[in-house]
Amino acid sequence: MTAAPAASLLPAGGRALDQDRAWLLAQALAPGAADVKVLTLPGPPASKARPRFAKGGATYKDRADAAAEQATAWRLRRNFPQPWSGNLALGVVFFRPDRQRIDADNMVKHICDAGNGIAWDDDAQITATYSVVELDPDDPRTLLVVTRHVSSLDRNPQPLRARRSRRRTVDPSASREAGRSAVDAEWGAAPCSG
Repeated sequence: MTAAPAASLLPAGGRALDQDRAWLLAQALAPGAADVKVLTLPGPPASKARPRFAKGGATYKDRADAAAEQATAWRLRRNFPQPWSGNLALGVVFFRPDRQRIDADNMVKHICDAGNGIAWDDDAQITATYSVVELDPDDPRTLLVVTRHVSSLDRNPQPLRARRSRRRTVDPSASREAGRSAVDAEWGAAPCSG
């Protein structure tokens, strides 16, 4: 007697079932959400490369990684006329062309970084994620679902910007010395002599 296959959140099958997958992902991430965007990014899913280090310890992006991020950003820009604000949920199904072992979280990070300023203001707004890696050598692609997400943690970037701007109390039009003494007074530091 063979056991029945376990029910899956995402049904197996080709591109014809992508809309069903997207709807299931949206319902799992944010039940009843009204705003849902579904995108299919053609081609093998890209992965975020680890940072590279130059002489002296400075970090830089690998050229291939930067080019892949720009290509993903361009595709996102075509579907997001304005960045979404507030909390967001991100569901992604990566259809890989081969069995190469690539971490799903690095592929999600690639999507998150490419969407900064385009699909969302900052990837800190993403408060729920769900990612799946599948094999489809005939049609590699990335199925992306973005929806509003209700969370007790408000990740709207506007309050963050306001908080950061309040930190600096020195008038930028003031002279350099006046600015230094104002900062010293604010932090209780003794003025430097010499």
